[in-house]
Amino acid sequence: MNGPEFDNTFAKLPRILYEEVKPTPIKNARLVHVTKLRETLGLGSLSDDELTGWLNGEIQLSGEQRIATRYAGHQFGVWAGQLGDGRAISLGEIVTNAGRLEIQTKGSGLTPFSRMGDGKAVIRSSVREYLCSEAMEGLKIPTTRVLALLIGEDKVQREEIERSAVVARVMPSNIRFGHFEMCFHFEKQEALDALIDYTRKTFFNDVSVEEMLTEVVTRTAKLMAMWMGVGFNHGVMNSDNMSIMGLTIDYGPFGFLEDTDLNYICNHSDQQGRYAYSQQPSIGMWNLERLLICFMNRVPKEKLESILGIYPEIFEKEFTRIGREKLGLKLEQEGDNLLFTRLLQVMDKLSLDFTFTFRQLSNENMKPFWDYYGNREEMKEWITQYEARLALESGSTQERYTRMKQVNPKYILKNYIAQEVIVDVEQGNSGRLNDWLKVFYSPFEEHTEFEKYAMPTPSEHKHYEVSCSS
Repeated sequence: MNGPEFDNTFAKLPRILYEEVKPTPIKNARLVHVTKLRETLGLGSLSDDELTGWLNGEIQLSGEQRIATRYAGHQFGVWAGQLGDGRAISLGEIVTNAGRLEIQTKGSGLTPFSRMGDGKAVIRSSVREYLCSEAMEGLKIPTTRVLALLIGEDKVQREEIERSAVVARVMPSNIRFGHFEMCFHFEKQEALDALIDYTRKTFFNDVSVEEMLTEVVTRTAKLMAMWMGVGFNHGVMNSDNMSIMGLTIDYGPFGFLEDTDLNYICNHSDQQGRYAYSQQPSIGMWNLERLLICFMNRVPKEKLESILGIYPEIFEKEFTRIGREKLGLKLEQEGDNLLFTRLLQVMDKLSLDFTFTFRQLSNENMKPFWDYYGNREEMKEWITQYEARLALESGSTQERYTRMKQVNPKYILKNYIAQEVIVDVEQGNSGRLNDWLKVFYSPFEEHTEFEKYAMPTPSEHKHYEVSCSS
């Protein structure tokens, strides 16, 4: 059986950073879907049965690995001590035309880091991660990707009994803020030095430590601005859920703003609202501070403070750029950020659908918006201010609408859409999953056959609750 050539480099680091593990195959595993990454990763020579068997831990490929990594972190603002890959196993790294990519299966069974968990994943959460990973790719937001989805017959206890699943996800690296926190706070300086040098040489073009940290801060600030620009709420921004690569990782109780609520809490386990939508930029900086502390023995404190200090300016600049683009503004005017944030405040006050509103602003005819929401005075007042600002722009109106439609998606992953796909997959089908992936790979296109899903969420489908177990 011919497979890809593996180049496993993380496992050459000190053993404190990982443990070799054995997967627990799910029962009667069935391959529901596989993405085009199959070819990118050199897995095209494997049959569907071989691919399923490998991802399910039933067969092995030459050169693969089976490791779970050890990290630590702050969860909901509190030091949580040792953590780690509690239900994920890395199967190896492959150098591709798209760069170095690591394959990791989630839901593969117990590891030394499972703590009180069972090491399993369920269909519900697996479908949500599968859809959102690829939806974020379609939205041009840095993210982990997915390779394949398997479903099984094991009974798994969550809020209720559910069936098992495995998601094979793909990323340049699984290295998190938490890996550095583990080494630093448990005084594993040799391992920390090895991890730092490995990371900067392998993923940051062998730049200096200070340059690497500057890039990490920059990527994180820009990622937060991109999340805010599409109304994405991660839901559980613990420091161990932050990627050193600046990727969106660990899709759990995420949610996109439907009716705009700037204090939206998508995770009902987050009773204090620490990870509410509006809090994400400040939490991103808080987590970066936890990371930079781990570099105190390599970089002077004053320099670390200076590096962290660039975060607010980078976030503000990126958020302003995104807002300007969403409003179709090419000229840079001092009041543009205020105009954008004022719109968000109006949308919040009137509970306007986030994606629908921006998409309607991208149309020459906003009649569907006024028909749905009525002539709300606050919105009419903002439109007057917006039109005055547009008078300063040059270029055709049609050209502006075209640009706006390239940055304001028509479709996002609403909870009720995800639920429809989940039900279909649980019944053994993949039709809805295939259909929605096509939409989410090109969410800025019209896809007129899905038009009703571009409208504000129907009242009967609002208020889905999602928790950390999701």
